[in-house]
Amino acid sequence: MAIRKRKASSLPKMMTEELLREIADKYLLPLFSGASVDDISDSSSSSEATVAYLDPQTIGFKVNKSDTYRLKFRRDQPFAQKQDPARELRVVEAFTSILAAMNDELKGKLRNDLLSTFQRRVVARAVSDLAHEQQVLILLDQMASWAERLYEGVPVTSAVGFDPIGPNGTGEKFGAFGSHDFGAVLSNGYNSLLAFDAGLGFIDHLVLQSGGFSARASPWMQAPIACWTAGEGRVGIALNTQGEILVFRDGQLLFARRNGSWHFLTHSPILGQMVVPRDPIIRGAVYESALDASFERRGACIGIVGSSQSEKWQSLVSSADRISLKSSERARALWGVIRGRNFQDLERTLRLELISIDGATVINHKGEILAVGAIVQISNSGTGGGRTAAAQELAKVGLGIKISQDGSISGYRPKSAKSSKVSVAFSLM
Repeated sequence: MAIRKRKASSLPKMMTEELLREIADKYLLPLFSGASVDDISDSSSSSEATVAYLDPQTIGFKVNKSDTYRLKFRRDQPFAQKQDPARELRVVEAFTSILAAMNDELKGKLRNDLLSTFQRRVVARAVSDLAHEQQVLILLDQMASWAERLYEGVPVTSAVGFDPIGPNGTGEKFGAFGSHDFGAVLSNGYNSLLAFDAGLGFIDHLVLQSGGFSARASPWMQAPIACWTAGEGRVGIALNTQGEILVFRDGQLLFARRNGSWHFLTHSPILGQMVVPRDPIIRGAVYESALDASFERRGACIGIVGSSQSEKWQSLVSSADRISLKSSERARALWGVIRGRNFQDLERTLRLELISIDGATVINHKGEILAVGAIVQISNSGTGGGRTAAAQELAKVGLGIKISQDGSISGYRPKSAKSSKVSVAFSLM
């Protein structure tokens, strides 16, 4: 009896490990600071999930259930847990599901063309329900277009909101705004936006208030937009003066495109990697100020002194820079501004202005401000530029944070309790 060959269309879909590694290196890893894919994969059966936590710092992923391997995506800082809206697992799931739909096309000549717009699709799917992915893509693409343009000689700042379960729109579609110059300047990208419904029908022009919302997982300037997205299913997309596109959902910043590259921001794991201060309110204040400096493109250096290092930090900062001594005109002036208040009790705008002063801002584990604009005494063990070396030196007495002028954030801490060497505690963008 003749044996019939199975039709190609009925064969299980497979993606080679080599191809998945190539795509992951180019399009997945750049979304996550400090991430890598292990050189050795795990074997996998069709009964295993395409994406799953393997341990707190490792996610296993493959494209098709039938793939016989699973790559291991790893980062030194732990991944966010399943209940966290800003979880890496959701992004990896978007990545693999989009690849699965492109499985056959990626074997052809148009592979590079298909992948050239791949990251934006991952962003859209990760922040929206599958039914609304195309609408979010349209909004993202319009923001990318406005980011390349000037209006009357100045960069465009703008914001749009997508509300899939909100009130029905007026009948005007998004295209009426996106295809004309006036649409780019009908919102300011900070506390006003144009809201659209599930079909991209125009709902309203909204002037937003933060309503007391702390926006600890968002830059302060976009806190009203972050607050608006706390509503179910809402997505906010803002364009700032630096030409960066910021994507918000669930009351927090999830993605940012800067210098042409997308970054995913995960907040809870970074807060967990801050060894000091232990007080979550002080820790949150330090983190949100780092975000503010990053998106205002102001370089900064913050040191937090541990409870057992109350004397050692003084060897790193001159007496003239110590606020409490008031031994210099500078220190007395800063004391007059701070008026004995702790870091976490200052207005968020003032905190940003203080840490933006050239030099390091040093606080203790209670939030008491020890120095502002201080010149840190650097040992020979410091590496990198002056701000990096200062943050690493301050890390020896607790935690050091460097915010670069390009917006990247790096945290350093001691390698061990008795070690004089430091390691990276977290990195963002």
